[in-house]
Amino acid sequence: MGRSYEVVSAAEFTGTEGLGRWGVEGPQAVVTFRTGDFATGLRLVNEIGRLAEEADHHPDLILRYPDVEVRLGTHDTGTLTTADVDLALAITAVADELGVGG
Repeated sequence: MGRSYEVVSAAEFTGTEGLGRWGVEGPQAVVTFRTGDFATGLRLVNEIGRLAEEADHHPDLILRYPDVEVRLGTHDTGTLTTADVDLALAITAVADELGVGG
């Protein structure tokens, strides 16, 4: 596919500054943002969708009242990679802008 990324370990992922609220389950990074209401959750999902399209890297999302669960992993490798780190940082920044915690 021509993408350039490197595999990262679970410890490297969670040790990245700004990703402390994320956890790792198997080959995926996971976080739940407490949005408090459905409308805020929908705004977060829309922003994550925009970021994912820009990065051409797509997480699994579960929108429910009162939170949004995000699961990231690189499908091509079956591992976590720098692409996941980059997208997780961008998602966390958007969540912080919306005032939702992980």
